[in-house]
Amino acid sequence: MKRLLHLLVMLTIPLLCQSQDCGTPLKPADKRVYDEALELYNRHDYKESAIRMRKVAGKNPRATDPQFWLGMTAVKDGFNATAIRRYFGRCVELCPDYPHPLAHYYMGVVHYTDDRYDEAVAELERYFNLASGSTDRAVTAVYEEASNYLHWSRFLAEATLNAAPFDPQRVAGISSKHDEMLPYLTLDGKEMYYLRLLPEPKAPTVYHSEMERKHWRLCSSRRQDTAFSKGAELPPPFNSGDPEGGVSITADGNELYYSVIRTVNGYANSDIYCVRRVDGRWQQPEVLGSQVNTPRSWESQPTVSADGQTLLFASNRQGGQGGIDLWRCHRLKNGDWSRAENLGTNINTGGNEKFPFLAADGRTLYFLSDGWQGFGGYDAYFADLADQYGNRPTNLGLPINSEGDELSFGVTADGRQAYFCGRGEGSRSLDIMMFDLYPAARPEPMMWCRMQVTDTNGRALAATVKTNNGLWSATDGSVVMMLSGKYDEVLTFSADGMLPALLAITPAQVKGGKVGDGVSLLPLTAGTVMPLDARCTEALADWMLEHPRVRIAVECPKTADAQAIYERLRLRGLRPDRLTHRGGTDVKQTQIRVL
Repeated sequence: MKRLLHLLVMLTIPLLCQSQDCGTPLKPADKRVYDEALELYNRHDYKESAIRMRKVAGKNPRATDPQFWLGMTAVKDGFNATAIRRYFGRCVELCPDYPHPLAHYYMGVVHYTDDRYDEAVAELERYFNLASGSTDRAVTAVYEEASNYLHWSRFLAEATLNAAPFDPQRVAGISSKHDEMLPYLTLDGKEMYYLRLLPEPKAPTVYHSEMERKHWRLCSSRRQDTAFSKGAELPPPFNSGDPEGGVSITADGNELYYSVIRTVNGYANSDIYCVRRVDGRWQQPEVLGSQVNTPRSWESQPTVSADGQTLLFASNRQGGQGGIDLWRCHRLKNGDWSRAENLGTNINTGGNEKFPFLAADGRTLYFLSDGWQGFGGYDAYFADLADQYGNRPTNLGLPINSEGDELSFGVTADGRQAYFCGRGEGSRSLDIMMFDLYPAARPEPMMWCRMQVTDTNGRALAATVKTNNGLWSATDGSVVMMLSGKYDEVLTFSADGMLPALLAITPAQVKGGKVGDGVSLLPLTAGTVMPLDARCTEALADWMLEHPRVRIAVECPKTADAQAIYERLRLRGLRPDRLTHRGGTDVKQTQIRVL
């Protein structure tokens, strides 16, 4: 958004003198010169008109009409911004309700240029009130532009009023004399990945260091108490020589997604790759298939959900809304990615959307756009991907966004802090910055948690864990999850041939680290008894619907309680031949029995 005093050229047609409703009337001796000035104005001789009108204004310092016409000659004669500001300002100061609409239009533009948006709104609204029904072509010629100024003035007035606290600080250890950009903080908060601009290794030369060739290198830093290490370049297979983009990593740290630009037959194309970590070592990058990457378009800036089940990225492929759009793929049961879907007009515009960041809650999306209403260039926005009402993205507001282009945006797992790359105070280089994110822009707070899944003999199980925010895998008996620090959750631990373990937890348990280290699954055999927390009834119904051959009995000390759970299961669509229930004094706890 340009902050220059831009004035629409007025149509050069005669303007009639306004009646003097306020201010001091002209002295009769100056009326002749005033009329001559108006006649010269109507002949388009603006210089001579201004000379005579200044004489009149000098002798009648509190008369408003001379001030108005001097303002109009300033508009006509070279758009003299200083004179426009002076004369219209004096006119409206002497007569806040001056009857000509253009006095208020130009004062609205002046206030807008000076970032006084409330005053701009007031003056522009006066213009529209006075211009209503006008047939004066000079008045109606600026109607569309006045509408635009009023729209932006209201937007910026509200944004200024609601400006959020913003005190970004350089991340100690990572920020260096070199440029750093595109940061990504792992969901356990222990490691940050980023790009650092480093000199190309070479033999010493006599050339000045500023003339050295530099390349962006993928680096990482480990958290050490309250600060990060200075960081080091990632080892092979990273930093292979081809340009590489920022990364996104699953909660367990075993899958890393990033973009690489490779040149084949003279054509440079950006595709998204996955690198898996096995026994602590990164394997060779695997280019994602044709559902994600396309041969003649750019796919870059991936962000993967914490559970690895959803992948979002930016692409200029065909079929979008225009420019660069954001797209989404879902993990299929066979491990492949689904066909990419455009996020639609709730997110994408005819402009460009890029640098998506999916928060740890799996639904709050942060991204940059130059297509939605903003403050200039690329602004940062956030949206709820689960929103059923199609609400527009929310601009993060002032002063987080500015007139310049913002560069990437990420949020910690607990939602309390955001990070980006920018220039710290007094810094000559791009640094990694962090700040406290205001509450209304925070995602659902999530906590990193690791648990073991075993059978009753302590043997590790290949299992899945379903939570409110994801579907997590435990291939070796160890599962990493993100658990809500805001809402109650029910965790469903499932494995082939086993009854599920259903665990109801509260935010207090999550925040206090009292979820537990692991669970043991019971065998799915007739007669097996499993305790049931009534809060887990819906999760039990979900599991039963996925296992249509399983039959159970609901048993409680009180018959009424057993009946209530039975009815809730029936309401979920479970057939009556799969369920029975009973209550009795011989039942010591609420439980289910496999039939």
